[in-house]
This record gives sequence, structure tokens and C-alpha cells, in this order.
Amino acid sequence: MTAGMGEGNDNVPDVSVTLLTLNAGPLLRRLLRAVRDQETGRAVELVAVDSGSTDGTMDTLREFGVQVAPLSSMPFNFGRARDQVFEMSHAPIVVCLSQDAVPAHARWLEHLLAPLADSAVAASCGRSLPDPERGYPQFPWERNGWFYFTAEMRRFRERYGRGLSNSNSAIRRSVWERLRFGEQSIGEDFRFQTKLCAEGFHIAFPEDAPVLHHHAYTLRSLWKRCRNEGLGLRELGCAYAEIDLAGDLLSPGKYRAWVRELVRGGLDTAAALAFPVARPLAVYAGSRFGRAFRP
Repeated sequence: MTAGMGEGNDNVPDVSVTLLTLNAGPLLRRLLRAVRDQETGRAVELVAVDSGSTDGTMDTLREFGVQVAPLSSMPFNFGRARDQVFEMSHAPIVVCLSQDAVPAHARWLEHLLAPLADSAVAASCGRSLPDPERGYPQFPWERNGWFYFTAEMRRFRERYGRGLSNSNSAIRRSVWERLRFGEQSIGEDFRFQTKLCAEGFHIAFPEDAPVLHHHAYTLRSLWKRCRNEGLGLRELGCAYAEIDLAGDLLSPGKYRAWVRELVRGGLDTAAALAFPVARPLAVYAGSRFGRAFRP
């Protein structure tokens, strides 16, 4: 059975699938088609907040019956934007997807929602797999597991465990109404996780609810992402100090990985070559000097 894009009992859908969009490109059509073709008996609504797309994203959203509204406040802030799309939605369970995260199979939704049958679970988070149809390979430092080697991320994991990602998550509306995302430049999912932990809620990580989602970077886009992440983690109390920068620049593990990747020919871009040094420097710049998210 395919997903019913409409209303459930009492004119309320069972699930809201939500998106934050900006010039999403052709992957958006694949994503919406994959959601539409889910094998589920649940009534699903699609909701999006758009930040001013100019590439046809709005036309694609309307073609698939997505309820869409412009971002209500600037400058862009992930926490405010995520709260806005939740406010627009209606279902008791709200699913978050990145605009380039394509459900990997027709049972993705059911598998993502299954852990929420346990009342102690407030959120469910699926994993990401490399997308074989994407026109570029996965960034080697994502593939080999070293992307988040810096101290601020180690600090976050030590305090809160495996990170919640709104690239592929499902959250109980009742819990969001109580906690909300709030002001957060980037990493609103991590902020929400800190609130869940403080309240004693659990997060599930089902292995059978993946999306197809990977990145490639130029040196500029890599710097911007890591700089934004440094800013976001500072706002969560995981600042990145000079001693962290020195320790991460000098730690040997990532350089051994660098040699392995170089030998196998995986470091074929400036971003991939420079990553072991570029990430700590960019995170430090964001944590020490960042004032706002840079889109």
C-alpha cells in the first residue's frame, strides 16, 4: 500500500513528513517520490518551509501536494526554521528529512516509526548510506568515519551519546510541544537531544530505516560547514579552545588515515587533501569568532 497523502482519523494525518528547502535541485523529486511510494497504511502529510528557492523547488513541492510556506524570519536559524515547520504540521509524529536525503526503500517510514511504539522513546533516528545514483562519490572522510574527529564532537558524544540527526528522524509532537528546538544557529537536532537527555527521554537508532545521503565538498564549502559546526557546538556548551585546536592538529590518528587514503587514491580534491588540518582550523574559527550561521 502506498502512503495516503491526506488525513487520518478526525481529519488529522498520522504522520507529518517535514522539509527545510533551499534550491533543492533534482534530488527533491526523488525524495518526494520515495515518500509517496512508501508501503504504509498511515495517512501522511508533507510540509515544507522554503528559504527563497529560485531553481524550481517550489514548483516541485506543489506538484507533490506539499504544504509550503516561506521562512518567517531572517537571518536563517535552524532552530527557528525547524520550529516553524513543526508548527505548520498536524500529526502526532513529525518526521524530519534533509532535502537531499532519499528514503532507501519502501518500508523506510514504518521502520523509522516502529521504535516509537515504546512510550519511553521520544525520537527515532535512521542512518545514512551512500547514494549509488548521486553524480559524485562520498567524501572520503565521511566514508572512513573520521569526519567528526575534533574535540568538540568528542565532548558532545561523551555527554549525550550518539547524535540525533534531523536528516532522518521522527519525533513525538507532544515532546516537541514541551521542549521545542529554540534558537540554534545550526545543530538544532543536537540541542533537542540535550533537552531530551535532561528530561530522561530515550532516542532509538533503528538500523533498518536508512536514507541515501552523502556529500562532496570544495575547500570553501568544507570550511563553511565546519565553521558553522564550531559555532553550533559552542552554543551548546561544547566550545573549541586553543588547546583543543593544538591537540587535534597534532594527534596522529587522522594522519595515518590520510596516508591510507592517499595510497588508495581517495584524496583527489583539495578539500579531501586538506581535511585533517582544515577541519580543526575551521571549527576553531566558528567557535571563537562565529556570530551567525553562514548559508
